[in-house]
Amino acid sequence: MPGHRFYQPDLSVAHLTPEESHHAADVLRLRVGDSAAVFNGQGTEARIRITATSSEKVSYEILSTTRTSRPASRIRFGQALIKPATMELLIQKLTELGVSEIWPIASERSVSKPNGEKKSSSRWDSIALAACKQSGQNWLPTIHPSAPLDTFLSAPDPAPASSRIIGSLQPDAQPLPLLLSEIRATGKAPSLDLLIGPEGDFTPAEFGRARAAGFRPASLGPLVLRSETASLFLASVLHYEFNLPH
Repeated sequence: MPGHRFYQPDLSVAHLTPEESHHAADVLRLRVGDSAAVFNGQGTEARIRITATSSEKVSYEILSTTRTSRPASRIRFGQALIKPATMELLIQKLTELGVSEIWPIASERSVSKPNGEKKSSSRWDSIALAACKQSGQNWLPTIHPSAPLDTFLSAPDPAPASSRIIGSLQPDAQPLPLLLSEIRATGKAPSLDLLIGPEGDFTPAEFGRARAAGFRPASLGPLVLRSETASLFLASVLHYEFNLPH
């Protein structure tokens, strides 16, 4: 596929959005006859040829389309808010790893609180979109507004209790490989719910509420990992275990 990729949620309109048109025409300086790729964030990508250009509207004709299957396992990731720059990097990487939903959680020990909900959500959406463009990921994750832990725990969700995992340093946490082997034993591509706390971890009360909601504590090993390291480790392991062909 061509190197330049653009986002258009409705491929059938045959033109790029104003923002993407500006990028294509004024930044990349694409011209009539040039080829590119357009994806809709829901698994479809089209190879296109540009037919008209302006700063406000770049039109195209579709040459061919390809369909990328949805990742076998739906991964719903609850991440306690961490430092803004680190949170942005984490959203980028979770997108590349095919996470389906990202829930930024304003936990009691979060060192960062969002300064303006709409601004934060818009920035996170832009980062996820850029990650899709760069990586060739054709499925755009849903990034929810930051919310308290209880909002995440009470949201309707299809994941069974056996597929809900919370990273934990507590003595009774089970080794992650053991929990994953139990999930694999079901023989089905699972829906997975994950929870990773902030620096300093969730409070005992938050842990209690998560466990009451069916989250099982998982040990990620003997080392004390930073929040973002634990999240990337867990997302990578689950991507390998459940979304890559073996």
